[in-house]
Amino acid sequence: MNPEFRDQLIGAEAEDPALRAEYERRLKAMLETPLTPSRKFGSIFAMLACAATMVLCATIAFRYRAGPPAVLEAMALGGIFGLAGLVLLGRMLYRGTFRRNRDASQQAALIWVFVVLLVTLLMTAGGISSIQGVGLTVMGIVFLIGAGVMLLRTVVEQSELRTREKLLELELRLARISEDLGKLRRD
Repeated sequence: MNPEFRDQLIGAEAEDPALRAEYERRLKAMLETPLTPSRKFGSIFAMLACAATMVLCATIAFRYRAGPPAVLEAMALGGIFGLAGLVLLGRMLYRGTFRRNRDASQQAALIWVFVVLLVTLLMTAGGISSIQGVGLTVMGIVFLIGAGVMLLRTVVEQSELRTREKLLELELRLARISEDLGKLRRD
């Protein structure tokens, strides 16, 4: 079926405001949950860690400003991603809700990109010819595996959310069809 034709047919369907309101309420409840005390505490702790990372990176960058470029690059990377984490978590705490579709994806993407850039930086800074470079690379790969697992977990959760959303849409459509059939039987 042509997607435009399908959309026109769906648009032509009479919509029950009560059913639509119930759908919207259930969708919002599924996608946006209030912050629990444990999630608030964890987010505040993560914000403090992000702030501490920014201060630590700035301090190290200032003290070793004449040092190797890799150190300055790593500290800039830590500062930028610390600030980004601070902003993401601050927005979530300010809102008071956790948006399962957006917040989880943004956090996982932030961590994944940070770890990939960090591992790349470690590999280029340490080189592969020295034992220190091999050690840095192995340590980076351990972090990369952890970030990859977190990213995959988030992707699976997002696909589950999309599936639940589609099932909710189907439930709404079935309720409309059932209501229309009930009206036809009465007539």
